[in-house]
Amino acid sequence: MVGTRVPRRFPIGDGEETLLVPRIDPAGAFPAPERPSPAGEPAGRVEPPAPPPPSGASPAGPPRRGGLSLRAVYSIVAALLTAAAVVLVFVLFSGDEPPEQSAQPRQEGAAAPPAKAAPTITLPGRPKMKALAALPGKPSGVVGSVSDATADIGYAKLGRPWKAAAVPSFSVGQQVGAARLPRTVVGSGMLPGATPATAPKTYPALRTAAMQAVKWTVANHHPPGGKIAWTASQKAAGGKGWTLGYRVTYVLNGEKHISQAAVTVLDVGRRKPAMLFVTVPDSHKELWADIAPLMASARPL
Repeated sequence: MVGTRVPRRFPIGDGEETLLVPRIDPAGAFPAPERPSPAGEPAGRVEPPAPPPPSGASPAGPPRRGGLSLRAVYSIVAALLTAAAVVLVFVLFSGDEPPEQSAQPRQEGAAAPPAKAAPTITLPGRPKMKALAALPGKPSGVVGSVSDATADIGYAKLGRPWKAAAVPSFSVGQQVGAARLPRTVVGSGMLPGATPATAPKTYPALRTAAMQAVKWTVANHHPPGGKIAWTASQKAAGGKGWTLGYRVTYVLNGEKHISQAAVTVLDVGRRKPAMLFVTVPDSHKELWADIAPLMASARPL
């Protein structure tokens, strides 16, 4: 084996002396200085240096088991199990989808029944001027007066068989017999319906208001299907207003019947006039005689 030292002669002082000079290795570097050789080894022998690691190589680490760490193995197994669970759920429930249904509008609460259409009441044209005549019979006794503070109207209080009673849509009322149709009632109150933009102050306007009152009373206080015939049309006797008398003919239980009725509307200083109404069916025809004197007693308070 060739040593790393080469003999060179250098002048020292007046003569020459042979020195051993380290040989440069192929990489261009001097080898490490020679350490003293332990006993038993010849001087000058130097072990060659280990070759450097290849470029880009990483330092050697601890050996791995099977090429993968336990954490990596657990992660792969968990991912496979999750994917299998998703596929299983999809397969089990894919056949449970309900059939497509057409979109239905959302309804709040139970469906309300259709509103009953109001009956159509047809009047026989504008009534001609005619005084309200007394009808056959004996008028009931007057036992006092009625003061309707709600409508600002007063009128006669009739005695027996009349008695005070609550009449639908009126503030004060009197009644004979049962409340079922056809009724025998007297009622007072404000003119039903919307408040007019202009208060009826003239006689033509008050007559129009009285005709509206007739339509309302026929629709609400007489049997359906009735036909109207005018019996009177005149100025009110007890104040500025208008009185209309009329007869309502209808069929009840297959038989023809008649009710005699009248309304008086009075100007009481409001946008709506006050109203007094009476109707008596032929089952109480003995009370028809009460209609004319009752209408004549109406006056503003």
